[in-house]
Amino acid sequence: MSGWPDVETVGAAVRQAAQSEALPRFQSLQAHEITEKTPGDPLTIADLETERALERSLGALLPGSVMLGEEAVSEDPGRLAALRGDRPCWLIDPIDGTLNYASGVPLFATMVALVAGGEVVAGWIYDCVHDSMATAEKGGGAWLDGERVRLDGEVPLARQAGCLHLSGYDRELAATAARNFDAVGPLLVLHCAGLEYQMMLRGRLHYALYLRTNPWDHAPGQLILAEAGGHSARLDRSPYDVNVIEHPSPMVTAIGQGAWRDLRRVLFGMA
Repeated sequence: MSGWPDVETVGAAVRQAAQSEALPRFQSLQAHEITEKTPGDPLTIADLETERALERSLGALLPGSVMLGEEAVSEDPGRLAALRGDRPCWLIDPIDGTLNYASGVPLFATMVALVAGGEVVAGWIYDCVHDSMATAEKGGGAWLDGERVRLDGEVPLARQAGCLHLSGYDRELAATAARNFDAVGPLLVLHCAGLEYQMMLRGRLHYALYLRTNPWDHAPGQLILAEAGGHSARLDRSPYDVNVIEHPSPMVTAIGQGAWRDLRRVLFGMA
């Protein structure tokens, strides 16, 4: 990346932080090491220590950059205003899928995105349980474990496996999707956006729908998916924006623009 740290160097820092802070604590947490930010939203010592490790290593790689870790932002949401500033920003999700992690379920990831000028220019998604890394830099393609990925956007709708995070949606939209489930393939929810994006790169998942689009949850995956040939937009056709968290229209990510249009028309009943 011109002017930015090398993709592989950042990837090594992400891997090191996850393997030294998150992985050793997995399935070994003590009760006092798990709290809640809000009811049902756990926070563990591993989230905090992994975020701190990444802040140190990423700050050293890019002096003067701004650290926007999920846990720090939860304490001070005003920090996100830096995304629209002049300094490059690191978006850090130390453990995506904390509920799984705290429950001993091996479905979690560490995610990082680099934002410059309000635009996501690079992203990393790391599954430390399986030592699997997805990366992309804008204009440079998407990579999974060292192999370039191009998505097959021609999978028939009836064979497309999807992930629908329907909680919180209006009843009419949820009811429409439920009526049309037989038009698509199997449905699953991993409760870990990072691994859902990785599964799309592997061809095991073909679309996902999200209402909440916290930047640390989606900035890396959105860039990686786009660089692999995928397509994302909200159901009202507005594009993904790293600066927009709450939006009345849910976001659908898909293996291609044609698949996105078919899902909007068939599954959600929109002309």
